[in-house]
Amino acid sequence: MDYSFLEVPLETSERRADERHRTVFQVARMCVEPDTQHLCLIRNLGSGGMMLESFSSIAVGARVRIEPRVFDPVTGVVRWTRGRRIGVAFEQPIELDQYLQSRGTLLPHHQPRGPRITVNLRCRLRIGAVWHLVPLLDLSQGGAKVITDLPVSLGEEVELHLDGFAPIVGQVRWIRGERLGVTFLQPVHLAHLGQWVDQMASGQPAAS
Repeated sequence: MDYSFLEVPLETSERRADERHRTVFQVARMCVEPDTQHLCLIRNLGSGGMMLESFSSIAVGARVRIEPRVFDPVTGVVRWTRGRRIGVAFEQPIELDQYLQSRGTLLPHHQPRGPRITVNLRCRLRIGAVWHLVPLLDLSQGGAKVITDLPVSLGEEVELHLDGFAPIVGQVRWIRGERLGVTFLQPVHLAHLGQWVDQMASGQPAAS
């Protein structure tokens, strides 16, 4: 298997991109065994592996599952790290053109959503003029899922307060029983969210 594109600087690999490897800017969730989640940005992709930009320190030899925003998940092993860049070799090679054209399992009328990080936290949620302490189930750049039995309407504006973030304004996107989906009016910056996820995984207090 040819992993040579993983061993050269990003700028060189981008200039040499051809049918064997492509420059791809795709946000993804990275799951590291046994059960740790991180956010990353896929920078370079080939049939044998990918180059990532990570906001977390990942050890060489770690087994990872990469779940891109659009494409199907892939599994592999971290071969090297260089600052924020990580080289991952796939466990099974992919047919690159077919993979890039598949766009995962999305239907034509579906819009891809950002990778969601599952959490077990509580946050403050403003509904109307009243603040409530509610369980937060997951979080992404573009939205969140919470649990509440309080009355709320589709499209209603709400506000989320979470340690490590400025207040986040959003709208109620869906309601399923006591679960509430909120879409943010302005997406959270990827680097900020990625660093926050890393701090949560390491048990460090989140910085605002």
